[in-house]
Amino acid sequence: MDMIVLVLMMAVTVEGLIEYGKTVGKAMLDKQYKTAITQGTALILSVLLCFAVGADFYAVLNVQFTLPWVGCLLTGIFASRGANFVSDLFKKLQTLGDNPQ
Repeated sequence: MDMIVLVLMMAVTVEGLIEYGKTVGKAMLDKQYKTAITQGTALILSVLLCFAVGADFYAVLNVQFTLPWVGCLLTGIFASRGANFVSDLFKKLQTLGDNPQ
C-alpha cells in the first residue's frame, strides 16, 4: 500500500508542477498577472508552511533524498494542489485499502 501511495503522491506532485507552469505561463502571456500571482502565492505559501512545520510525506513513506529538504518541498507542492483535491485522493485510497482485490 505504501508504494501505491508514494506513486500517487509523486504523480500529483508532477501534475501540480506542470499545471502551475502551464497556468502561470499562459497567464503571463495573456497579461493576466493577477492569476499568475495567485497561483505563485498558493505554491509559495504551501511550501513555506510545510518547511515551517517540517511536513514531509515522503519521509513518512521512508523515502530518503540526497538533499534532506527536497521532501518538504515536494510535500508543499503536493499540498498546494488544494485541500479538496488531497481529501478526495485520500478518500479514494482509503476505499482501495478497505476493499483489497
